[in-house]
Amino acid sequence: MRKIIIIAVCCVAVALGGYAGYNWYVVRKQNHLISLAQQYLAKSDGQKALLCLQVVLRSNPNNLAAVRMMAILSGAAQSPSALMWRKRAAELNPGSLEDQLSLVQTALILRDYNTATSALASVSGEGRKTAAFQNVAGTVAEAANNMAEAEAHFSEALRLEPANQAVQLNLAMVQLHGTNVSAQSEARTVLVRISADSANPALRCMALRELIMDAEKYQQLETALTLSRELVQQPGSLFTDKLLRLDLLKGTGAAGYRPMLAEAQRSSVSEAENIVAMASWQEANISVDSTLTWLRSLPANIQTNQPTALVMAQCLSLEQDWPGVQMWVEKQNWAGLEFMRYAFLARALREQGLTATSDTEWQQAVTLANNQESNLVLLLRKAAEWKWESKAEDLLWEIVDKYPGEQWANHALVQGLYNSGRTRSLMTLSVQQLKYNPADLSVKNNLAMCSLLLDEQELKPNDLARALFEAAPDNPSFVSTYAFSLFLQKQNAGALKIIERLPPEELGKPSIAGYYGLILKATGDPAKARIYLDLAFKSNLLPEEQKLFDQARTGL
Repeated sequence: MRKIIIIAVCCVAVALGGYAGYNWYVVRKQNHLISLAQQYLAKSDGQKALLCLQVVLRSNPNNLAAVRMMAILSGAAQSPSALMWRKRAAELNPGSLEDQLSLVQTALILRDYNTATSALASVSGEGRKTAAFQNVAGTVAEAANNMAEAEAHFSEALRLEPANQAVQLNLAMVQLHGTNVSAQSEARTVLVRISADSANPALRCMALRELIMDAEKYQQLETALTLSRELVQQPGSLFTDKLLRLDLLKGTGAAGYRPMLAEAQRSSVSEAENIVAMASWQEANISVDSTLTWLRSLPANIQTNQPTALVMAQCLSLEQDWPGVQMWVEKQNWAGLEFMRYAFLARALREQGLTATSDTEWQQAVTLANNQESNLVLLLRKAAEWKWESKAEDLLWEIVDKYPGEQWANHALVQGLYNSGRTRSLMTLSVQQLKYNPADLSVKNNLAMCSLLLDEQELKPNDLARALFEAAPDNPSFVSTYAFSLFLQKQNAGALKIIERLPPEELGKPSIAGYYGLILKATGDPAKARIYLDLAFKSNLLPEEQKLFDQARTGL
């Protein structure tokens, strides 16, 4: 027995040792892959960096370093997934000020202000005492156009870190756009100093851009031209700085415009995004025809690369050369933008009267978008630009279904359905929205009102209207909905008592006035009812509302 116990203990020891050795090997391999990913990122080889990180995350989804690097990669590509990775990093490292502020900054870049505000609010009391927090909080306030709050945050950040030039720059930029003349003068002094002596090329260029825009604002065009010449010579300048100088040269008629245009065209060819920027500038400032001529002068391999090929299609569309658009896009392959190629093909075919074939190509475009939000949004923009209303609506439904948290899409769809009088579709949308956020009282109110107008009793709209009123008895919309519910149940006295809780200015709003008019007529005050029913017709009405109010005005 003793020998058996000894053997068993030895076996366990060996097993544990083997496990520890294997675990050490896995960790070492993950660290090596992360190191490789960092090297690839430094060389701007995002594809190889991504492959390394994917291997790490398959074996350990909670590897914080890999998650952070995925956020960086996604952010560089301006992908909405960057926000998901930043949220994941904050979850894995709770209480980390660095991860929380990175989440805020990514949300701002992607214009998700709700997430930015929420992440900022979750920072601890100690974290709020740092210059980093105050600086990011100032940026959030500035994005919300709350300049007084932004200035207060930047001032506090500067108090905590007086030598921080990034904070100095942020504060100066806010003050420069303010109304305090003394603060504006001080801001210019700070910007001139940063533009002259900052060791950070990016800050130096940002300061110069602000000074150029300030000089333009006050018609100091010679100063703006001098500063723009200095800006394009800076090592940290961007291609768009050349376009800024082109704007000034063209607008002032100064010498050097033609050579600068040629230089901008020549230098843009090295980067696809610069070609797009150059083409967009030429479209807006010269002509579409000249833009096409320039694009056609580029080497063939550049013309057919993305996103240059898309810009060419856009220019041909602006020229309304629909056979040209069709010939241009038909035999190409736009890789990750194939869905856009099919969209342009659909447009070219429709404009030539081939509607059925166009619809087939458009459906292929939607399929190739692969339910990716950024792709669907690009298609939505094109559908709206081309005034393809039904297709734009279909895309909004798709986005709302796949990405229910995108409030802009929900609001756009609600507005579109309301404007077109689609009460039943509005009700369907409300049901769908409540699946994502069951506590949203405004959506519940929309559902209650649509259900009442359509007499959809299986949704129990009367109970819903009463519950909303009880939850928020001072909300004018909820009060109006509940009063309408009582009116439909022939409880007219109760309906009048409820709706007259509202102040006169609320009762006079077209969205409420019609319902007040219905109740006034039912309770024997036709003269007053006519006044409020007339007010209702000053706004868009759903078909069911129009019918109700028209009937109520009969005989008044």
